Amino acid sequence: MRTVIMKRTLCVGTLAAGTLFGGAALAYEAGAVSGGGSIAGAVSFTGAVPPPRSLPITKDNQVCGSGNREIVEVNVAGGKLAGAVVYVSKIDKGKAWGAAAAPILDQKGCAFAPEVLVVQKDVDLTIRNSDPVLHNIHTYEIIGKVRRTMFNVGQPDKGDIKQSIKVRRANAVKVECDAHDFMHGWAFAADNPYAAVTRADGSFTLEDVPAGDYEVKVWHPVLGEQSAKVSVKGGAAAAASFTFAN
Repeated sequence: MRTVIMKRTLCVGTLAAGTLFGGAALAYEAGAVSGGGSIAGAVSFTGAVPPPRSLPITKDNQVCGSGNREIVEVNVAGGKLAGAVVYVSKIDKGKAWGAAAAPILDQKGCAFAPEVLVVQKDVDLTIRNSDPVLHNIHTYEIIGKVRRTMFNVGQPDKGDIKQSIKVRRANAVKVECDAHDFMHGWAFAADNPYAAVTRADGSFTLEDVPAGDYEVKVWHPVLGEQSAKVSVKGGAAAAASFTFAN
């Protein structure tokens, strides 16, 4: 399992994860987008990459493996950062959620997959146990330094359960397993479908964005966010790039 952490250097103030998303969200109206464009770019990382943390695998070794589990806190390859979430922070109407409205968080080999997940706020998330062992998924809304339990549910058998992602004040959600303390993941509860997790090469694409001016942000599960102003023209691709540093 791999988790991510970072610092940022774009021209914004530093905010810890979970302090970012206060205030009421705009109501979002989904519909067809005519003459939309796209926003694409990459997230980079410079400086010394912190070494991973190592946690012992202490139970269910036949499924979870043995030795230690590495928790990678900065997932960087070739100077590009994976596992950050890039999103349009405020938009009142645009494309429908589509398949993104029904993501699946899997527990397989005693690891969360994906490690960072975008979910639609206030809808049900499918949580799958693919392992023949008990998992106990425990989620926390991260509000500043406060961890508010959202749900805490045991899954003794293989199969799916559904739990609603109902955050109160934040978008950052920490995901843990109370049965295996070496399992860690994150979810980002999004107000609109214009949100994507950066790929292994740090790249991202937000498609079918209505023409207009937007604030685009990149968020990381541990150390916060950066923002940039982006203008989208009909039928054109707009660029947005970010750099985090240690």
